Amino acid sequence: MSVPGFKVALVAGEASSDLLGAALIESLQTLSPTIRILAVGGEKIKATGVELLADNEVFSVMGLAEVLKDLPKILKAKKHTMQAITAFAPDVFIGVDSPDLNFSLAKGLKKQGIKVMHYVSPSVWAWRPKRVFKMAHFIDGLMTLFPFEVELYNQTAISAEFVGHPLAQKIPLQVDKDQAKAQLGLAKKKVLALLPGSRKREINTLMPVFAETIKSLKLDAEWQIISANVSPAKIDQVQAIAKAHQLDIHWVDDASDALMAADFALLGSGTVALEAMLCKTPMVVAYHISPLTWWIVKTFRMMQLPYYSLPNVLHQGFLVPEVMQRALNPNNLAQACTEVMSKPAATWVDEFTRIHQSLLPDDPDQAGKAVLRFLESSC
Repeated sequence: MSVPGFKVALVAGEASSDLLGAALIESLQTLSPTIRILAVGGEKIKATGVELLADNEVFSVMGLAEVLKDLPKILKAKKHTMQAITAFAPDVFIGVDSPDLNFSLAKGLKKQGIKVMHYVSPSVWAWRPKRVFKMAHFIDGLMTLFPFEVELYNQTAISAEFVGHPLAQKIPLQVDKDQAKAQLGLAKKKVLALLPGSRKREINTLMPVFAETIKSLKLDAEWQIISANVSPAKIDQVQAIAKAHQLDIHWVDDASDALMAADFALLGSGTVALEAMLCKTPMVVAYHISPLTWWIVKTFRMMQLPYYSLPNVLHQGFLVPEVMQRALNPNNLAQACTEVMSKPAATWVDEFTRIHQSLLPDDPDQAGKAVLRFLESSC
C-alpha cells in the first residue's frame, strides 16, 4: 500500500504524543516511503528524520490555570504552526492527542479545505462526553488507542477505528524482570522506578513530594531508585530536586526499560501509568493540578469517572492506588506505597496482562494503514 506524492502534517504536542507520533511516522515511512511529512514533535519524532517544524516543548502544559500563565507564548507558537502548515498545504493534517491544541489547529485547517484526522480520542468517557458531536464539524477520521472508544463515535459522522496502542506492541506480554535488571546492570537489586512526569510544572510539583515519600519509606541498600531520560533539561530539573533531598537516582534512557526492570513504580498520571501496567509493574499513581483548575473541574462536574489513571479506566474500577490533590503528601503516598510493596506482584499481573492483550491491534501497522486508506479514499 503506497500513496506517492502525498503530504502529511502532524502535530504531537507533548512527550506521550511524541512517542505515538514517531511510531506512526515510522509506519508510514515503511509503508509509503514517498510520503512527505512535516511535524511538530520532540526527540522521538526528530529521530525519524522528518521535517521538524518546531519542538513541542512550548505546548507541553497541563491544566486550565497552567495554560493561562503561558498563553502568550503558546498563542505565538500556535500561530506560527498554523501558518507553516498552511504554506505546506498537506493532503491531511493529523493531530496526535493534545486536543486543546490540535482541535484549534484542525478547525482552522478544515476551513481551508484540508482533511483532518485525529490520533487518540480525547477522554470523552471521563469528562465532557458531548464533545463528540462538536468534533464531527472539524474531524474526518479518528484513530483510537482503546477498543471501547470506537462506539462512542457511532452516532457522529466521524469515521473511528481502533488501531491499538504502540506501547502494547513494543512491550512483551510476559516481562522477564530479572533479565531487564541484568541489562541495566542492576542484577540482584530491588528496583523502584521514579517517574514524576515530563512537564516542568508537573516535575516541580510531584518530585519534591516523591523524594520525601521515598525518604520516609526508609528503603535498605538492596533497593535502587531509577528514572528515565525525558530530555537533558528535565534530567537536570529532577536531579536538582533529588540532590536537595539526598536522593541518589540511576538514570536509564527509556521509560519502558526502567519499568520492565522495576519491582515497584511511583509515578505521575498519564501514559506512563499505562506503560507501567504493560510492564507488569505494581504502582502508585499521583496527580496534581492547580487549585483553580481543580475547582473548575469539580464545580462544573466535568469528570464522569471516580478514577483518572489509565489502568483504572481500562479495568473500569480501582486496580491501582491513586493519590491526588489535597491528599497528595508524603505521608499518604508512603502509606499507599507500603501497602502495594507489601503484596506480591502476582496480585496484579493477570489483570495487567488481560488489559495488555486487549490493546493489541490485529495488524502491527494498523495506524499507518488507516492513514493510507484515508488518503486513498479522500484525496
